[in-house]
Amino acid sequence: MFNSLLASFALAALSLSAQNKYEIDVTKVQTDVMRGHLNLGGRNLKGDTIGVNSFYLERNGKPFIPVIGEFHFSRYPHQYWDEELKKLKAGGISVVATYVFWNMHEFKEGKFDWTGDLNVRRFTELCAQNGLDVLMRVGPFDHGEIRNGGLPDWLYGRPIDVRSNDPEYLFYVNRLYQEIGKQLSGLFFKDGGPIIGVQIENEYQHSAAPWGFTYQDAARENTVARRDINITQIGVGVNKQGNEFSDLGRDHMKTLKQLAIKSGLIAPIYTATGWGFASIIEKGSIPVMAGYAFPFWEESIKPSPFYLFKNIHQKPDYMPVSYDVNLYPSLAAELGTGMAVTYSRRPRVPGESFLPMMVRTIGSGSNGLGFYMYHGGTTPSVGNYFFSEGFGLNNKSYDYQSPVGEFGNLSSGYYSLKLINYFLNSFGTDLAPLHTVLPSTNDDIKADNTTTLRYAVRTDGEKGFVFMHNYQDHVATSDMKGVQIDVATQSGVISFPTSGTFTLKAGSSAILPFNLNIDGVDIRMATVQPYCKFTNKGKRYNVFVSTDGIAPEIVCKGKVKVRGSNIKSTVQSGNTVLSIPNGKICEMQVNGVSFLILPYNYALNAYLVGKEDKHLIISNAVVLENEQNISLVSAGKESIEMSVYPAVNELSAANATSIKVKPLEKSISQWQINLPKIETGIQLIQTDDRHFTLKDPQVDWTKLNDIFITFDYRGDRGICMMNGELQTDNFYTSKSWTIGLKRYSASLKESEMYFYFIPMANDAPYLHYLDKDVVPDFGDKKEFLEIKTPTVVAEYKINIELK
Repeated sequence: MFNSLLASFALAALSLSAQNKYEIDVTKVQTDVMRGHLNLGGRNLKGDTIGVNSFYLERNGKPFIPVIGEFHFSRYPHQYWDEELKKLKAGGISVVATYVFWNMHEFKEGKFDWTGDLNVRRFTELCAQNGLDVLMRVGPFDHGEIRNGGLPDWLYGRPIDVRSNDPEYLFYVNRLYQEIGKQLSGLFFKDGGPIIGVQIENEYQHSAAPWGFTYQDAARENTVARRDINITQIGVGVNKQGNEFSDLGRDHMKTLKQLAIKSGLIAPIYTATGWGFASIIEKGSIPVMAGYAFPFWEESIKPSPFYLFKNIHQKPDYMPVSYDVNLYPSLAAELGTGMAVTYSRRPRVPGESFLPMMVRTIGSGSNGLGFYMYHGGTTPSVGNYFFSEGFGLNNKSYDYQSPVGEFGNLSSGYYSLKLINYFLNSFGTDLAPLHTVLPSTNDDIKADNTTTLRYAVRTDGEKGFVFMHNYQDHVATSDMKGVQIDVATQSGVISFPTSGTFTLKAGSSAILPFNLNIDGVDIRMATVQPYCKFTNKGKRYNVFVSTDGIAPEIVCKGKVKVRGSNIKSTVQSGNTVLSIPNGKICEMQVNGVSFLILPYNYALNAYLVGKEDKHLIISNAVVLENEQNISLVSAGKESIEMSVYPAVNELSAANATSIKVKPLEKSISQWQINLPKIETGIQLIQTDDRHFTLKDPQVDWTKLNDIFITFDYRGDRGICMMNGELQTDNFYTSKSWTIGLKRYSASLKESEMYFYFIPMANDAPYLHYLDKDVVPDFGDKKEFLEIKTPTVVAEYKINIELK
């Protein structure tokens, strides 16, 4: 009996092992690319070029993959734009996408406002100063959860068919475009400026917003041409019925582009919504894609398909589409790194959901990432006239649960996204031409299948990258143990790992290279993920990331010379296998080329800074790059740790003491920087069970970068008022509510701020959206409100000069 039981266990183990050994043949991949068929691309005054072929973008003839972060300038105070753009740059963003909301700039007919928070020119100039390109989304319809989707109120009720070729509508659109053209004159790529792309319209013949004049209980009136009412939906989705007016739609989009060009909005790249059968400018725009795993506009809560690998170039998300997929590269514009919530629908978007979606999207063949939103904000208002969309959304807050929040505060997703953003910035040239190959097991994986490895390979048949992750929205995953992947290339089979197996931890992801040449070192395979590469004083440096559960190793072709501590080097089948200590920072030289291996948790806090001579900074503070130095931003921590690679001998820290400590590696210098603790002086008084009053008579803002107040509460919503006007609002989504006070510093000198909390009702329509552990036991009570003691945290900013 006992022997029989052992045999059963052995068989089960063998079966599990067999299930977790995966094989994929990439030798027959098709890598055809069409060129010269698109009316896109351009050259600037210096001779720099941007081109578009059927599979990827090119800059000066070299492939590149843009990393696009959405940040709406009109939703953030202009005096802080520069610091926030630096956060985008530090996060690995290379292109800033932003909307021009027509109804804000032409609030009153014929009177345009481009001042203050609406100064699009100043915002674009700051992007350029921070080394960021710009994708300008000029409408006329934007959506963006804005009133009327951005169309002005004064268009409503007139005999005008909006979003069509109605001559009167086009008259007003042309006037808008002309004004935008004047504001942005000289800032386009052709002039040496940062604007490399212009998006025309948004979700045309796919989606619309309600007019702000819609009445309760009345049928919704949407901002859409009358002919398109029946083919237009709310939110992003699938259109299975097609579009009987597609010819008219394409003509309208073509007309808008012509108006844009005549207005001086000339860029090498034009984009248009491609999902859900939306109309594009045929051969004159790139159809951009989306993916939202936690949408508020869908009635049901269910696992999404956006964590399943596919050939996304041939089968875009939200298909069918209106265009020939063979003509255009796959470029994402709206991947949901967050989500807005409505009163009755409150999806909570965990930060750990961001990175696996991007690994899946790039591994599936996309050659551009676009994060919506990357930086949240606050929707402006005129008094208590709100520009927010009349859809049950927040009246003010547009935090969006994004990597950078409403007040510039960072979420966990900001740090993890850096792993793929930095990878694409450094290795996009290698990756972009590579096509996706899917394993035979892929077709059997559905959203609720968490036992089969989710992976894909991008390759040309010989070199490439293995993409994998272990995450699914709305479904729990567990560690996937005993995994081995064999990749059959044109030069033979490559095993990950070389021997044994690895564990892909629940929620984790990895991008592993094979047959990759890095600065003359031929890497046969590696179980560490490329992070970034850079130059300092003429020397090349390469940084990789190790993942918990996957033993770090690099296999180099042939015999190589290796220097480094704790590196085990063996020769197997004529190749050199380098076994690297797990969980430790490790630097080595391979044939004189530098490689730094960072454990995952260190990589989360690693930032690349510098222009020509670059450094990698690892710190528990956020590292922002200035003209001649760097800034460290630390919330609630007066003691900052900072490591510099390659090492520097000295640094100067204004108004702080710095102590050099023993480094983990000789090539890394390590410092501890101590700041004087500043008491905020904030007075936050709880006046009753629902109200708090904030007073700020004594704060010395010259010593602080910001002050954050966090309310850990359970209730229906929180409201922030000052001077009789709503400042921001929060719908409870299972998370605490954080407010930054810097933007209110001048007003708080003379006025009090009020916080008001409303209890949660026992029959509230959103209870099933909340995490189970926060839903109260109402008992016989009809409502519930709990507010724990609020926390007040000082944020410091210190300038550092490396010497």
